[in-house]
Amino acid sequence: MEEQMSLVSAEEGVQRVSEDAPGTYHDSSEGRSSQLSTPGTMSPVGRPTFLRSLTRGWWLKFFAYLVLFCVSLRSALDFEQPEEVRYRDIINTAIEHPKYTGYGRQEKIFIAAAFSNNQDVLPYWSASLIKVIHYLGTRNVYVSILESGSSDQSPLLLRELDGMLARLHVERRILTEDDVVKKPEDMGGNNRIDFLSAIRNRALEPLIEMGGYDKVVFSNDIFIEPESFIDLIDTMNGDYDMACGLDFGHYGLYDDWVIRDRLGKLPSTIWPYFFEQADYQAIVKEEPVPVFTCWNGIVVFAADPLLPIHLRSNRTLSTDALPYELPATHPAAHNASMRGPSPALTPPIRFRSSAPDECFSSESFLLPYDLRRQFNMQRIYVNPRVITGYQWRYVLPQLAPF
Repeated sequence: MEEQMSLVSAEEGVQRVSEDAPGTYHDSSEGRSSQLSTPGTMSPVGRPTFLRSLTRGWWLKFFAYLVLFCVSLRSALDFEQPEEVRYRDIINTAIEHPKYTGYGRQEKIFIAAAFSNNQDVLPYWSASLIKVIHYLGTRNVYVSILESGSSDQSPLLLRELDGMLARLHVERRILTEDDVVKKPEDMGGNNRIDFLSAIRNRALEPLIEMGGYDKVVFSNDIFIEPESFIDLIDTMNGDYDMACGLDFGHYGLYDDWVIRDRLGKLPSTIWPYFFEQADYQAIVKEEPVPVFTCWNGIVVFAADPLLPIHLRSNRTLSTDALPYELPATHPAAHNASMRGPSPALTPPIRFRSSAPDECFSSESFLLPYDLRRQFNMQRIYVNPRVITGYQWRYVLPQLAPF
């Protein structure tokens, strides 16, 4: 009898399931119904609802992270360190209230540069130059620019700059489409260095002819901020023999052919560049770092070593004999006409290529090398706050690091 009753109850249960909607199970003893999770069923409380909730949460998180990233990116690109803009207010004052004497140290600055096919660089470089001249004072500056071999708008842009400088009454010599220095067909080895040396020496001709300037700024075809330009000139409060910036390219520090640390060793192309502990600490603090040689886009150095002896100020060169012997590989070691009884009476140096017994080097390396060897000018620094680059995309990440 009990077996028959159980069978009847089971049959009734099966019948009730078949009569209700698919996926509904009735618990007769409790009077409740439960949803069955059958394939294809889009139940409002089943697995698809969970997925919809999960998807909605994922999109909300993605949107929140995207907003956070965009805000961070904007902040990083717009953020400026206090040291990067410390000259901005005084530059703006100099532009709004120009004075012939400017707002600087009242030093006489000879600014030289050479360009070829640089129409992308020149508008920015020229704008920075004009602001720097307002700061230094128009009567304290001479601008000498040489352009040659261009097939773009560089000559036109430099003639426009010439007009702007004329309106400011700035002394200058701007040569466009100059063909005095002939470019050799073979630009390999020392041929290239001889050509570049001749170009740079031609840009310095007005200085050598007339003298009267304390320092020389020589700029490559770079992007540079006016604040960095002035920061370079004011390195160590002006107490240096030579100071350089840092130029950057795709892999970090660009011109590692020229720069050497204080021990004469090659630096790294990635931060912090130098391996000596004192140099590392200086880089971390963004303070000038003593080096053996440098150039890296733009330099400033004492003018006297380039000037004829009778035109020198004799404020920067020692009247004592050199305290060391010249290296046997240096050309002055075998040529008495290149030496003097003291740095103050040593004949002027020029950009040059390597002598036969020297390692093959750039003219940009050999100038600071000669300053050290022939004039005992040891105070050469890299200023890590002076950021330059041959393309703007390499300058911006250094000015606004993430």
